[in-house]
Amino acid sequence: MGWAHSEGKPMSSSRVSRRNFMTAAAAAGAALALHRTGWAQQESPATPPVCVFSKHLEHLDYAELAKTCRDLRLDGVDLTVRRGGHVLPENVAEDLPRAVEAIRAEGLDVPMITTRLSSGEDPEARPILEAASQLGIRYFRCGTFGYSADGHPADELPAFTEELGSLTEVAAEFNMIGGYHNHSGRNYVGAPLWDLYTMLEDIGSESMGSNFDVGHATIEGGLGGWQINARLMAPHVKMMAVKDFSWENQRVRWVPLGEGHVELAEFLKIFRGTGFSGPVSMHFEYRTASKETLLEEIRKAGITLRAALKEAGYA
Repeated sequence: MGWAHSEGKPMSSSRVSRRNFMTAAAAAGAALALHRTGWAQQESPATPPVCVFSKHLEHLDYAELAKTCRDLRLDGVDLTVRRGGHVLPENVAEDLPRAVEAIRAEGLDVPMITTRLSSGEDPEARPILEAASQLGIRYFRCGTFGYSADGHPADELPAFTEELGSLTEVAAEFNMIGGYHNHSGRNYVGAPLWDLYTMLEDIGSESMGSNFDVGHATIEGGLGGWQINARLMAPHVKMMAVKDFSWENQRVRWVPLGEGHVELAEFLKIFRGTGFSGPVSMHFEYRTASKETLLEEIRKAGITLRAALKEAGYA
């Protein structure tokens, strides 16, 4: 597809003094840094909208979902548009406007949707992204890829990049921004994050980035790799998914936000440094005693997330 990167040309004049050369090099480095982050330090990014992943509330119809999220004092909904979700792909033209209308009627928004799209050749890609774009939804979460059990990741990654690149082209056509979600576990493309970084660098488009999951990044990142990966990925982070976990007998145990190993405020500080202001979707992977208990967990997580945003420097 020919995703090329432009490269600056070095100064060639032999008359340039060493001092002038070093000054010019420093200026070029600063300009490159701002170009890569896409954000100048004097600008303050808007506070990201606090959303809930609607997978956890799929027992509610559109009106009930909207009123519940309003009562929980959220900013918006990360709406599932996929098989088994709140909006079925085959009904997207009719049902997505209905869902969005109900949510906006309660003073909330739908800044992002979650799909299983992974290729521009998917017959569902254009109908879903066109419907979302017409409603002013800007962000969508993509599907994921998996390495073969015995293949070499470096050999398999170009094909995945090609697939994601084709979806990027459709996203750009409808002025949408996709986000690839990183999972933890064996054979997930994006689990170590260097591979996702490589894919996004090769694609080189503002229409595709990362839906950065802090929980999975911390699981795979161990003691300090999560910080390195967060700094690596920061210019590409378009949306975030937040959840928390603890280790229990060498296994992951999902816990309420703020009660585990995830250093949420530190992630947010890193991403704020590159101008991040996209939606943040709260995920709940642990069991609750009842639906009412889940709602209380969502309410508490919203408070925890807003405190972390404030600690990270957001208004």
